[in-house]
Amino acid sequence: MACYESLASFRPPSIDFLLPHGTWAAPPPGMEADHHGTPYADWLITAFDHWWGRGRERTDVRLFRSVTRLLLGKSGLSEQIGLEPATFLVIETDGFIEQVDSLKAAFDGAPATGLHIADHDLDVVAEHPGIVARQIGVDGLCATCRDCRLRETCGGGMYPHRYRPGSGFLNPSVYCPDLMTFIDHAAAKVRADLTKFGRG
Repeated sequence: MACYESLASFRPPSIDFLLPHGTWAAPPPGMEADHHGTPYADWLITAFDHWWGRGRERTDVRLFRSVTRLLLGKSGLSEQIGLEPATFLVIETDGFIEQVDSLKAAFDGAPATGLHIADHDLDVVAEHPGIVARQIGVDGLCATCRDCRLRETCGGGMYPHRYRPGSGFLNPSVYCPDLMTFIDHAAAKVRADLTKFGRG
C-alpha cells in the first residue's frame, strides 16, 4: 500500500493511522447522514493486510498492534480503541488543566476542567467527572457498547468520537460500523495465524 510504504521508507520504528476527528453532530468526511458502507474500515483493512503480510516486522503501526494485542487479551496501546484508562492531562501555557486536547473536536470548551495548576493538586483533577468517565472502563460506556460482543477490543472507540448533543459521550463511536468491520477482519487474521501455528 502506497501510504504505508511511503512512511515506512523513512525507517521509523513506529507510525500510526488516525481516524479524522468527527462526532455525531459533525460527522467526518464521507460519513454524512445518508452515507452507506464503511469507507474508513475499507481503507484500514487494506493497510492492515499489507502490514500483516509484509510490514509488521519492519515498521510498527500503533493502531494495528493495539488491535491485535487486545484481541489476544493484552493491553492496548492507543486511545483510539480499548478500555485502558486515560493516563494523561494537558497543562496549557496559562496554567489551566485540561483533559486530552482531542476533545476539542466535540465542542468548544469540551476539554476544560476549570482547574488551575497554581490552585489545584493533580489528585483533585483526577476526581473531575470528565477524567473519571475515562477511567472506569466498561462502566463508562453506553448500553449499546456495554452489550457489544467487541466491547473489550473496541472499547467504544475514541472518546471524542462518541459525542452527540443531548446525550454527551454516552454513545457508540460515530465510526461504530467501521470499527466493527475492521476489528472483525483483524480478528479473522489473528485466528488464522493462531491456527496455522497450532495455537488456536
